[in-house]
Amino acid sequence: MNIITAETATEQGLYRMTEKAYHADPCPTPSLSRSIAEKLILESPLHARAAHPKMTKQEEAEEKNDRKREIGSAGHAMLLQQSTEIAVIDHDDFKTKVAKDERTKAQKRGAIPLLTADYEQTVAMVEKARATLAQHDHPAIRALASPDAEAVRMNEVTAVWKDRCGDLWARARMDRISITGDRLTIIDYKTTELSVEPDAVARAIYNNNYHFQDAFYRRAVRALFPEIDRHELKLDFLFILQEQEPPFEITVARVDAAGRVIGEKMVSDAFLLWRKCMSENWWPGYPGGIVEAEMPAYIDTRWTARELEHPYLQKLGHDPMPVYEAQPYKPRQIMEPN
Repeated sequence: MNIITAETATEQGLYRMTEKAYHADPCPTPSLSRSIAEKLILESPLHARAAHPKMTKQEEAEEKNDRKREIGSAGHAMLLQQSTEIAVIDHDDFKTKVAKDERTKAQKRGAIPLLTADYEQTVAMVEKARATLAQHDHPAIRALASPDAEAVRMNEVTAVWKDRCGDLWARARMDRISITGDRLTIIDYKTTELSVEPDAVARAIYNNNYHFQDAFYRRAVRALFPEIDRHELKLDFLFILQEQEPPFEITVARVDAAGRVIGEKMVSDAFLLWRKCMSENWWPGYPGGIVEAEMPAYIDTRWTARELEHPYLQKLGHDPMPVYEAQPYKPRQIMEPN
């Protein structure tokens, strides 16, 4: 498939555009992105509308400086061979005015500012990623380690399509699309200050709704590559998660079949709700009424354990105040014989 280079989208396809253009929504009419879809079904339509760049004017918020985020962004740009400038700030920290000014200037021109030590750490992290991924069993992962120029074109691409549900525009920005033989693989690279031990990764995938991301991106490529639904092209989605601290360990993960089913349900509900909101201009907030706060099971377990084990709670005697009953005990009615 050809890649269109443009900052606005006038037709369905894969685009190469800046991150700024993507987040401003390049489509002719308000489009549904993964982040807006999550707000729609996990918060409310009102929240989705308030966050949408084409439906509500967005105040330009000043991002807080975050060392871990900057290391992650720089590592992302290096591994995917993007043209983003990485500005190395030759200082030990950002405490001095000179260092702060250099960082501000770099950010204003769209560069990623990194202290020298952080830059060296990021380079080491990416070198470890390339060395590890080059030995991987999956061909799409191996290709990411040392891609040719043609493969790099498929990094940081934006998918734009008119969804079958309502014929409304939608968009998704993907780290990499790899087409090898009869298989299309979506790859998403994430770095973290947390552990990527396999069990921890499994928990993180569902705690961060990556199964929703999986389903949303799969829907995007299915719209643009109809041969997937004709079973002429297989579809896969792999997450690469890497620790930002030495030894920079890596885990490659795939959402399991059960997770994909729930992800598909969530995404389907998002598009159905988006269709209703757009067609009826209906943007409600949270449902009204009184919420019954359902107690999680762990609250009972945690308190019962404390009550049994804490020394101060032992042998306290009997509380003469009975537990209040909203519906006092009533004798069971005697059933009439049949």
